Amino acid sequence: MLKTSFKFWREVKRQTRLAITAAVGFIIAYSWKDYVIQAVGSTFKDIQSIYPSTSSFLTAFFLTLIGVGFILISSKLLK
Repeated sequence: MLKTSFKFWREVKRQTRLAITAAVGFIIAYSWKDYVIQAVGSTFKDIQSIYPSTSSFLTAFFLTLIGVGFILISSKLLK
């Protein structure tokens, strides 16, 4: 019984650390959001003046590609 209780609380601590890490990561990402969108959006400045929705799509698509690439690289390195 005591061994099961120990495993339970160890897992609770582990999951709490993971949740805190994820929350801090989201806060950091949110703080960088405006800067990154503005920086990438300026790349498509000419398109933005003619087609504003296309510029938003290209910005989102480009950031998605970078994010997926980062996830793939980090998953390979942290295997």
